[in-house]
Amino acid sequence: MPGLRVLLILLFGCTALLAQAETRVALDNANPPFMYRQDGRAMGLYPRLLEAVFARIGEPLSLRPMPWKRALRRGAAGQMGIGGIYKNAARLEVFDYSAPIFEERLLLYVQRGRAFAFARTEDLHGKRIGVIRGWSYTEAFDQAARAGRIDAEEGGSDEANLRKLASGRLDAVVAIELAGQRLLAEPGLENLQALPRPLSTNATHLVFARQAGKRELLQRFDAALEAMRRDGSLQRLVERATATP
Repeated sequence: MPGLRVLLILLFGCTALLAQAETRVALDNANPPFMYRQDGRAMGLYPRLLEAVFARIGEPLSLRPMPWKRALRRGAAGQMGIGGIYKNAARLEVFDYSAPIFEERLLLYVQRGRAFAFARTEDLHGKRIGVIRGWSYTEAFDQAARAGRIDAEEGGSDEANLRKLASGRLDAVVAIELAGQRLLAEPGLENLQALPRPLSTNATHLVFARQAGKRELLQRFDAALEAMRRDGSLQRLVERATATP
């Protein structure tokens, strides 16, 4: 049965090549409604958006939800892409970026009755601010946190940070508006509110380490994303993925 053996070898070889061609992208495993892990799968807006765009360009995709710091580390090493990431000066030296896939408004949440005036980063100096481990917020905020002018206390999720705020252990928490809106309806968090002025509005992207050589893929990704914007399918996807359950 030499012919059968050759056929099986060819089939297994093709399967291996397809697996190797699969684009792997890391996502945060604890940032609903944008990206999170549920039953071992990547869920949320960014997984659905990436799946839709990659389907349009005919590229196989494997999404890997994991802690954000690990995603950053593996992405910088060229082992996989990263979805839903902000730009900053340090990252621009490491990664090639897609066009923006979404914009996130970052708000400061406080206890009712303990609001403070906020107009610039300096207004946060000396305060205990809850942040997500491994996240970058703005250049000014990150620099102030590194210098110790802001006491940035890292947590694993927005909910954990907001519960610390509700218990009085923080002065404020930085969270994305859509995530914060959902969480403030949870028991024990009703006494929190957002300050009116956002900390920032940040575009999110798909990135690959420069040594991965994915610029051509990113160009095709950008073209498909723009086509989805024009035909309205991107907005419909966003509305479905971010609808309050």
